This record gives sequence, structure tokens and C-alpha cells, in this order.
Amino acid sequence: MSDSRANKGLATPVSLSFLLFSFTIITMATYYFAMSSVSNKTSRLSYAAAKQDMLILEDSVASVSWSPGSSVIRDFQGHGGKFETKPEDRDVIVNLTFGSSYDVAFNSAVGYARYEMPYVDLGDADRFLRGDPRNAINQSFGEKAQMYMRIYGDRQEIYLGYRPLAISFLDNSGGNMVNVVRIYLINLNSSESLLFTGGLRVRVQCMSVATETQNHNFTGVLSSVAVNVSVDGDVDTVHLPLSSEGSFTLVRVEILVCNVRLEEVTG
Repeated sequence: MSDSRANKGLATPVSLSFLLFSFTIITMATYYFAMSSVSNKTSRLSYAAAKQDMLILEDSVASVSWSPGSSVIRDFQGHGGKFETKPEDRDVIVNLTFGSSYDVAFNSAVGYARYEMPYVDLGDADRFLRGDPRNAINQSFGEKAQMYMRIYGDRQEIYLGYRPLAISFLDNSGGNMVNVVRIYLINLNSSESLLFTGGLRVRVQCMSVATETQNHNFTGVLSSVAVNVSVDGDVDTVHLPLSSEGSFTLVRVEILVCNVRLEEVTG
């Protein structure tokens, strides 16, 4: 009888200790889950705010483009990520194929901007916020911007670059029927090399619009020109219509490059 009472006396503190240990584990797990949920929601809110900042930046570039001297200033609040400009990157090559004739119209780095976020859910990768995957467009109403989500290492970033717009039309003003092939491109390579992890004020300024003209006189009938655009080695092609007059085809190629600068505003 005495052993039974001793065992019961021992069982009581052991049971209490086990219950206390279990309660502590449950409490810690609940706390961890709650804090993880709050942290994830905070990251997603910061992510959404960063996307909005980048959309406003692109709106600013669009608002000053093709108007030399115009500028706007935008504030980046800083959302735990990293804003960076890469003025010497994003290599764009534009070449034109007229039948068997080949001509390089543009070959230069045009730069881009990016916003790298801390680790968040990577489910938005390859989603376009502006534009689409094509590296060249031939509709004047199309988005020249390419803004999309991409994986960069173990992080996700918002990438903003610009692609050429190519159009063609007939010009009869000089007495002859001339096919005009016009290519528009926004160039960010005059931007400052910026790298910030906090708040930032950015001036977006249209520095100039440079125009280069090339004239071609082709013997024979041509019905179209292929505009081949390579962006960092990824090639897309658009075809533009041409008209011939008799046994020859006159073509004037116009390359219009809008130079936009992104720079930090201090003070």
C-alpha cells in the first residue's frame, strides 16, 4: 500500500511537468506561426507598394519622353528592397532585311532599372505589369515598356526596360513615293548608376531626341521589310509593308532615339 501511495505522489508532479512542457511547445508554435504570418503579410504589402512605385516610375518616363527638357521628380519610399539602374546593360540590336539586302540600324546598350525585393512568395515570376514578351512591336498604340517580374538568384525583382517600336508609311511630299520605315526607341543609358536600399528621390528627364536617317534605292519590287530586334541575344521579328513604284523601291529609314536620364535628387 505504501508503494502505491508513493507512485501516485510521484505521478502528480510528473503529469504537471508534462502538461506544462506541452503547453509551452504549443504556445511557442502558435507564436511562431502568428509572427510568420504577420511577416509574410508585411512582405506582400511592401511588394505591392514597390510594384506601384515602379509603375509610377514608368508613367514618369512615358510622360517626359519625346519632349526634350521636360522632367519630373518622383519619390521612392523604400520598402525593404533594392532599387538599381543598369545604364550599361540591355544590349539592343536592330537590323533591317530588304529582300537580300541587310542593314544594321541600331546597336547599343539602352539600360534598364530594377527593384529587387527581399524574399517573398515567388509565384509572380514572368508576370508582365507593362507590355508583353515581344522584343519588338509594330503597333503605335502598343506599350514600348517591358515591365515584368523575374527571378534573380533567390530573390524576385521588378524589371523595367524599353523595346523598339517600328512602323512604316508612304511619303509623297517630294514628288516620289517614298517608303518611310521609322523606329522609335527609349534609351536609358545616360542615367546615373544608382543603387539604393532606402528612400530615394529620382529625377526623370528627357535629355534629347536623336534622329538618324538612311536612304535606300532598291531595284525591283519589295513588298515588305523584316525588322529584326535582338535584346540581350533574344530575337523577335516584325514585318512592315512596303510599296514599289515601277521597277524600283525608295526607302527612307528613320531611327528616333529618345534619351531619358534617371538621376538622384539630393537636398
